[in-house]
Amino acid sequence: MKRILLRAGLSLAGMVVTLLWWTYHDTGSHVESMNHLPAKVLDGGHPLEILTEASTPSTVHVTFEDLRKPVGQQILIQSSEKIPAGTRSWTIDVPAGIGGYVELNADHPVPGDTVAATLKVDGRELGRQAEKLESPLEPNTAFFVQFEYDDFSTAGTEPADPPE
Repeated sequence: MKRILLRAGLSLAGMVVTLLWWTYHDTGSHVESMNHLPAKVLDGGHPLEILTEASTPSTVHVTFEDLRKPVGQQILIQSSEKIPAGTRSWTIDVPAGIGGYVELNADHPVPGDTVAATLKVDGRELGRQAEKLESPLEPNTAFFVQFEYDDFSTAGTEPADPPE
């Protein structure tokens, strides 16, 4: 009888530990994924304008990151949106301290296709890139333009490094 009670007690303890682990264990990524670009990130604060032009259907990818957070918790939102050939623009309200990547990637480009993008924050131009595909793509390669900033709100306002 003592053995049966011991086994039952151990089984019950194991079940309690398992339930507690399921309840309080970190369940993985807290990254929000979207199949469209958001209108606002967190509380917003600075309008980030993304202007694109592509001669072929493309995909815009935007990842928002907070580099002040620990590694593994920095990415807040991963978004992408399929777009037809032509011009498109978005304005996303982004708070200070948030940076990330903006990429315009041609989906199935052929020689002669073009992609171009311009980024602005608070009306100030951060960057402009344009590319034309001159020859067929090699296997497992992509045709795109990309921007990366640690903080969209201060990008381009840092003083230049002094000459040595």
